[in-house]
Amino acid sequence: MSAPDSRLDSAVAALQRLLTDPQASALPPEELQGHAAFAALYRELAAIRGHLIRICRGDLSQTIRERGVLSGHLKSLQAKLRHLTRQTQRIAAGDFTQRVEFLGEFSAAFNAMAEALARTTAELERSEAQYRLLAEHVADVIVTLDRAGRFVYVSPSVCRLTGHTPDQLVGRPLAEVTDVGAAPRPDTVIELVIRCRDGSARWAEMSTAALPADSGDGAVRICVLRDITERKRLEANLQQMATTDELTGAFNRRFFVQLCQRELVEAARRSSPTSLLLMDIDHFKRINDRFGHAAGDEVLRQVAVTGRQILRAEDSFARIGGDEFAVLLPGTTAAQAVRVGEELAVQLTASFGVAQWRPEHTSVEGLLHRADCALYAAKRAGRNRVESDASCEEKEE
Repeated sequence: MSAPDSRLDSAVAALQRLLTDPQASALPPEELQGHAAFAALYRELAAIRGHLIRICRGDLSQTIRERGVLSGHLKSLQAKLRHLTRQTQRIAAGDFTQRVEFLGEFSAAFNAMAEALARTTAELERSEAQYRLLAEHVADVIVTLDRAGRFVYVSPSVCRLTGHTPDQLVGRPLAEVTDVGAAPRPDTVIELVIRCRDGSARWAEMSTAALPADSGDGAVRICVLRDITERKRLEANLQQMATTDELTGAFNRRFFVQLCQRELVEAARRSSPTSLLLMDIDHFKRINDRFGHAAGDEVLRQVAVTGRQILRAEDSFARIGGDEFAVLLPGTTAAQAVRVGEELAVQLTASFGVAQWRPEHTSVEGLLHRADCALYAAKRAGRNRVESDASCEEKEE
């Protein structure tokens, strides 16, 4: 092989290594360095190779100083990729007007992506605006809570419910303004008491749902609170109407019998005495006939007032007839109940009958009957006195 052929083969091999070997040297082989034109070509190709590798790795910072067609195309590609990077950064910042017109099919895909993002973002913004408008104008209060039960978001309607502004509540625990000790569980509906800014209290119904884990603001619960203060007031009024006598405020007969039934079960469980005291105002009809029913009503109200003043908190006081009242005395023997009747008799002109519950007597009506028997015994004996059911036992047996 002649010397020119040998040098040509070395040049071809060197260029092949430059194209295929990642470890190829940036300098031409030593035996070819003396060939100035080849050495310059080799170095230029090696530089272009290096630029191409860096661009493929995403490094667009290197300045391409070489000239020629290949270098020109690399410079153009590098510039376009830099421009594309800036456009992508603007899209990431929310500017969806960016478009690419210089990368063929990629440009079409990029532009379609930008347009889709623009439409999606606009739709999200419209939805967010609608939900925020709803949250800010709906009568119910909408709040979000973090894992510690602190307010993250509070809708403006909270001011009508509590007197607090949203800014005054954000960051504070739910437990500070309600009687709920811990953050409510998802998918629950509870009733709670709201402590208002002016010191008053209101009732609210709160429904709770879980939020997605990636909500972004730390909120994990969304709660909707509805003011039910008026409903609770109506319920309390209905409960009072169902359990109390409208004129005197004492329990009515129906509810009193229910109380007696429960107390007799408890008395049996505790093996403790329980007594019933019946009271009938003496000559009440004469009061109505002489002074009118308004005066009679006032007498009944005063009887209830006197009863509440003398009786214990655990005693149950009821109006069970026109001028007839009953008192259930837990933990009280018949003898003790007689003394209660005598204390009432000091304040009232009435006849009293006392009956003590015994394990063998399980019927409330039976207990009422024995107390009624003692009451009529007091009336027969001259009224304005207290009698126990001892005088009735022989007849009942």
